[in-house]
Amino acid sequence: MPVITQEAAESAIRPYVDDFIDIVQSAWLDWRRDAIAAQMQHKRVRANYVWNQLLSGAKRQFDGREGIRVDTLAPWDGVLVGADIFIRMKKADKKLLSRNYPTKSALAFLDQTSDMFGEVTRLELVYLLDDSETEIERIALIQRHKKSVVWMIDLLGTDPMQQNVLPFAEPPSNKLSGSVASRIIKPKRNLNDDDKDVAGG
Repeated sequence: MPVITQEAAESAIRPYVDDFIDIVQSAWLDWRRDAIAAQMQHKRVRANYVWNQLLSGAKRQFDGREGIRVDTLAPWDGVLVGADIFIRMKKADKKLLSRNYPTKSALAFLDQTSDMFGEVTRLELVYLLDDSETEIERIALIQRHKKSVVWMIDLLGTDPMQQNVLPFAEPPSNKLSGSVASRIIKPKRNLNDDDKDVAGG
């Protein structure tokens, strides 16, 4: 996999920074406004919903634009900048690391020594939620090698994203018992390494 410098990446994405921010913000607001958010039973539901909106939003945003498009480099869907930078979009943790099932292809995507797409550089556009998981705290473009971030470009810069606080949409009248938090956030327990959850998007 070609390693790209932070400076080269910044130059390549500079015309599209506002687009990427808008795509992520819009995908999250779509989730917040959807009635399904208040009925979420598992975080996979949210991850899949937001990922879908990220991809569909990118298609709308970049349709007809020169030098950038949504593309599939099997098995990944993402954004191709020029002909040699492929960006997939993911949710990240506090270390800006995305979470993936440790399949062979998932591990290969994050391994700088793995040649998956010839001369195409692989990057990630990640978003980080705040502690309450109700707002987006950071949006960043990263190059990752295995479990480490090689470099990071903070798309929001020094200014935090200004975003109106929106309530979750009301669920249908046949309401489920208990809050979303009580259904999703469970007490922490000690786990063996083999039992740690590696799922999530």
